[in-house]
Amino acid sequence: MKTEKILMSEVATLYYKKNMTQQEIAETLHLSRQTVSKLLSDAIEEKIVEIIIHNPEKDCKELEKQICAAFGIRSCVVCSVSGRNESVHRLMTVQAAVDYILPIIKAGNQKIALSWGRTIQELIQNLPEISTIGNTVFPLFGATDNENSYFSSNELARKMADKLDATPKCAWFPYMADSNEDSVLLKQLDYYKRMQDMWNTADLAILGIGNTEILDIFGKTFGYSDIHAQAIGDIATHFFNQNGTFVNLYRNTLCASVENIKNAKESVAIACGKEKAEAIAGALRTKMIDTLITDECTAREILRYC
Repeated sequence: MKTEKILMSEVATLYYKKNMTQQEIAETLHLSRQTVSKLLSDAIEEKIVEIIIHNPEKDCKELEKQICAAFGIRSCVVCSVSGRNESVHRLMTVQAAVDYILPIIKAGNQKIALSWGRTIQELIQNLPEISTIGNTVFPLFGATDNENSYFSSNELARKMADKLDATPKCAWFPYMADSNEDSVLLKQLDYYKRMQDMWNTADLAILGIGNTEILDIFGKTFGYSDIHAQAIGDIATHFFNQNGTFVNLYRNTLCASVENIKNAKESVAIACGKEKAEAIAGALRTKMIDTLITDECTAREILRYC
């Protein structure tokens, strides 16, 4: 019997681990194909081989728990995905984000602070056109002259407000002042003070997480700092290193502060892609994020950076 179990183990190893066909195994071990088939069935009966069928939703729930425990965030939504198409993963992540934030928005009377980026733009595109009451949408920073539509902070806020029948509030000032003196003057303007008040009293902050791509964009637009290489990503233009410590790359910026975003009743970050995993892990360590929404492939990669 022992010899037979050893043979079962050999056949199972060749079939399940080496991906050999039953015919190839039969030829290798000088057995009939019928014998190989029976040995594989017997291996399951004798529990030499155990087949575990994973429930994707259960796996995602476990990943959510692990990320919350590892990074100390309030909640996490991990959507299940199939295949390796990153654009499909982002679409599924965005849809999970739509499902998460819509009940909050439908409650009405929400001050919604909005970040930028491709994922945020895709979120807005996938929002349904609904009528809501008392909602206000505004960007988390002033405008830049970047030509990409997903970096047009005021336009993104307006488009989201249009989808929700909400009131848009635009930041009619630059993201970065030309000098310290200009920064001081702009911060004294009434509309800047009103925007600052909204930043500090936001109900929902919807955030993207940038990686080294955003660092290159900012470097080309505003210049490279001598500490540029220390940063691995950003949240709402606040740059950080892998430990979640902020790296102050630029002065005279006109944007919501880290504390403003932390003061929001809920800050939700939407991000996916294995290439962003390290940046997402660093972002979670900043303690700016209450809820992370991502896909299961990215979630597993994020846990590698614990």
